[in-house]
Amino acid sequence: MVWENIGAEEIIKNVEIRIISIFKIIEFQCECAKIIQLITKFGESLKKMKPLLIVFAFCSIILTDYSQGVSGSSEFKNIEFNSNVQIIEKTLPPLLVTSNIKFSDANMNNRLDANENCNVSFNIINKGKGMAKNVKINVVNNTPSISGFTWDPSKTISLIPSGDSTTVTINFKGNLELITGTLSIGFSFSETSGFAPDPFELSIQTKEFAKPNVTVVDYRIISESGSVQKKKPVTLTALLQNMGQGTAENVKVNFSLPDNVFATSNLDYFYATLLPNEQQQIDFEFLINDRYVSTEVPIKIAIVEKYGRFAQGKTHNVSIDSKTDKQIISIASSAKDQKINITEGSLTSDVDKDIPVNSIKYQNKFALIIGNEHYSDKVLNSQIKDVMFANVDATVFRDYCEKTLGLPSENIQFLLDADFGKMNREINLLSEKIKRKNGQAEIIFYYSGHGSPDEKSKSPFLVPVGLEVSEISQGINVSSLYKTLSQSNAKRTTVFLDACFTGISETAKFITPTTPAIPNEGKIVVFAATGVSQAAEPYTEKKHGMFTYFLLKKLKETKGNISYQELDEYLKSEVGITSLNVNRKAQDPQTEFSKDLNENWKNWKIFE
Repeated sequence: MVWENIGAEEIIKNVEIRIISIFKIIEFQCECAKIIQLITKFGESLKKMKPLLIVFAFCSIILTDYSQGVSGSSEFKNIEFNSNVQIIEKTLPPLLVTSNIKFSDANMNNRLDANENCNVSFNIINKGKGMAKNVKINVVNNTPSISGFTWDPSKTISLIPSGDSTTVTINFKGNLELITGTLSIGFSFSETSGFAPDPFELSIQTKEFAKPNVTVVDYRIISESGSVQKKKPVTLTALLQNMGQGTAENVKVNFSLPDNVFATSNLDYFYATLLPNEQQQIDFEFLINDRYVSTEVPIKIAIVEKYGRFAQGKTHNVSIDSKTDKQIISIASSAKDQKINITEGSLTSDVDKDIPVNSIKYQNKFALIIGNEHYSDKVLNSQIKDVMFANVDATVFRDYCEKTLGLPSENIQFLLDADFGKMNREINLLSEKIKRKNGQAEIIFYYSGHGSPDEKSKSPFLVPVGLEVSEISQGINVSSLYKTLSQSNAKRTTVFLDACFTGISETAKFITPTTPAIPNEGKIVVFAATGVSQAAEPYTEKKHGMFTYFLLKKLKETKGNISYQELDEYLKSEVGITSLNVNRKAQDPQTEFSKDLNENWKNWKIFE
């Protein structure tokens, strides 16, 4: 358009259209009528102005008006004009991050229990200059072996303006089929412009439903005549007991009788709760008339509880004219008269609870903690066995590092069921971090999982998940691990290995591994769970590896205030004797160290 060849009124009209477009783009919430009045007011003067001066004047009026108090909100945009005075929009991107991740459950034990509601909440903050649109949150179960719960699979947030924050809540519910374990939940995101928050993963402990088991454990028959006779009152005394580990709720008991047998007491009984091992005695009285022809009276006892699944009814046959000694007929029962002791099952061990907390934090202490438990489900038809309690071992050791040993949470790298890529990457990354500390930092390396020697070289390897038995040489070479850690120039390095190197499958042949080389100058001390030809056994009662259980036990008892020599002597003594008593196998922990340390390592303290 050639501005000088048109009339002033048309110029005003075009400028007015473009100014209104500007307002739409930047979404000012001002009064359009005010702009029209400004345009009309200066209309005559505009006829004498050049086109560029017209645009400049009106833009100046708008900006001046805005600076004097016109308010509004907008998605940030770059605005340009092309040669035809057309508006070109360039939307600025958002920048989304997550923060304040929290897990909340109904009974506040920081665990998803069966039949419990809980939720995960977090904030999504837009730190960018642009509007975030259609932010989708996807939630997946990364532990297929754990089922028995439901959750909100996805949510979408339409808009998150620049500088704003929104709270997302994902609801979970455990049902009666939930099993005990460690649940890994993955959270991933998408956003229209491709600037979604980084994904994260949340590890949650789960506990199966503590089932009640309500049943009749004993009977007896009482009558005044000393025998069961027609037209004589007879009392059936039933002993009801909860033999399960969970509390039974809304327990209903019903007695039913055949024709010509009549109840002279209540047929129905109700108990709001029956605690584990709790007993209730029911005295049920009945009469038999002359029309009853059978020689036995079947008395059916039906029992139901809240869920309709954890009670067992019974039918007792009472013989007519059966005699009793001193008016009592004893019915044989598998239950004993003495109190039945029921030990409640628990997901956790004594070392998992009441972990000591030290207020001091050591900014120059770093830890890499790895637990590899699930091998069999990572490779199709895998011959590699799972490692009992490896993930629990690593998880609780991480808690001790943070609470008891004074490591800041950001200095702890934690891996569960890690493949070679993850393990190798984090080992090298840790070494690089420590190098930049110029000899002032300390390393704690913990591993619970499989170890195995390579069949040809006999060199010991830590076994990542996802490998076949024939691929051991593709694991983490222990000697190379020690070398990498020593090259970090750490002030000192402590390694805890709850692993053995005697074979990773039932069919694997035994190979005596070579002893991994510890660099002389590396300032490394290694606490290993076993001797060279021994297996690292579980301590099933405590739900930990044998070596890790006693490591944690000593850390708890001493709050970390223990020398390396004291820890060495304690582990050798306690693990050695307990393994023989419990597992009937020898397990003798070993302590190795860099030769340059001489005996100095013995005076080191775990917490200092």
